[in-house]
Amino acid sequence: MPHPQSNSRGVRSAAFLVLAASMLTSTTAADDWPCWRGPLGTGISSESTAPLNWGPSDNIAWKTEIPGRGRSSPIVSKGRVFLTTGLDEDQSRRIVCLDQKDGKSLWSVAVHHGPGGKMHQDNTTASSTPATDGERVYAAFVDDQGMKVVAVDFDGKVVWSVNPGTFFSNHGFAASPVLYGDGLIVNGHQDGTAFIVMLDRVTGKEVWRYTPAVNQRSFSTPVLTTFEGQKQLVVTGSQQTLGLNPADGSIIWSAQGPTEKFVCTPSVGHGMVFSFGGSPDKKSLAVRLGGRGDVTDTHVAWRSERGMPYVPSPILVGNYLHVITDLGVYSCIDPVSGEVLHKARAGGSTYSSPVSVADRIYIFEDTGRCTVVKNEPGFQVLARNELAEEVYTSPAVAEGQIFIRTASALVCIGETR
Repeated sequence: MPHPQSNSRGVRSAAFLVLAASMLTSTTAADDWPCWRGPLGTGISSESTAPLNWGPSDNIAWKTEIPGRGRSSPIVSKGRVFLTTGLDEDQSRRIVCLDQKDGKSLWSVAVHHGPGGKMHQDNTTASSTPATDGERVYAAFVDDQGMKVVAVDFDGKVVWSVNPGTFFSNHGFAASPVLYGDGLIVNGHQDGTAFIVMLDRVTGKEVWRYTPAVNQRSFSTPVLTTFEGQKQLVVTGSQQTLGLNPADGSIIWSAQGPTEKFVCTPSVGHGMVFSFGGSPDKKSLAVRLGGRGDVTDTHVAWRSERGMPYVPSPILVGNYLHVITDLGVYSCIDPVSGEVLHKARAGGSTYSSPVSVADRIYIFEDTGRCTVVKNEPGFQVLARNELAEEVYTSPAVAEGQIFIRTASALVCIGETR
């Protein structure tokens, strides 16, 4: 396939966690959950504990109804919980702020109005999870004309709002913004004119833009890593997996596949990238970091075409890669060799991506049931918990509590503070 173009304007798992943390210029606290998949984009919490057992009316600190529809996940920073929602009645996109302590609504601000445009039946106008640096909250939306990226302060005042490009996708939009240094990176892969853009966090002005060779939708949120001293932005989209230099958007390496379209966020660890694609076939591949240019024939360590997900992002915790498919089939994979260590029927239909706290894996099904298992190959179940509400989002973990968005509310699981 032709090589994409970029133009500029203007280790091991433990080592990866340390190095990735150094890339985030942020005033958020260590126990905050400031963006999609947590502080490092890995789904792993640094908390030492989290609730193990709960029920619809047991071990629930608070529950707050959220107007409108949205499949964005909550984020937590400085005692506040943020999420986005879309209201059909006025075609608004809103950022909502709740008090972390009691769930009280502090403010809800409309940051954009416009038709939702074409989208998948399971998508919404507010499916992209916001991000925060502890000073501002950043969110991305689309309508039938283009993309809108906005920044608001912690009082709900709009700081800036920009349109980085037109947008068309048969299935809508869902990729979440990523913080890097003084910038905000947004994945605009689409069926129209695809792009990835970095904006200045303070002004919203464009810093760099990457243009892929193929215009094809991708819902995948990129992830940051560092390998041998070089910072990389790992991206899946346009039929390939690749590493970009987050400073200027230039290409470091690329590998073909594993398939054409992506939803999952890649995992990184053990000096490798683990990429998961879901359409037209559900496949995965592992790429060894350290290559330059097209590394398809030189650095692909393994590929798999069985038991792979489309929507739920797998999670790499230490020496185990935990995978849950959209139909609820669980696999534990050796990340280095690709060997399947264990497979089990975890539950039913699953959109939520698992998270890890204190060496446990938390897996929410669409029904709201959450299965908690040990971080080991045998799928040892520690607990099964019911919420009695549908869940199509992923949890946030902060200060010993779990925050999960249901179809109609935001629920805080854990002790009341």
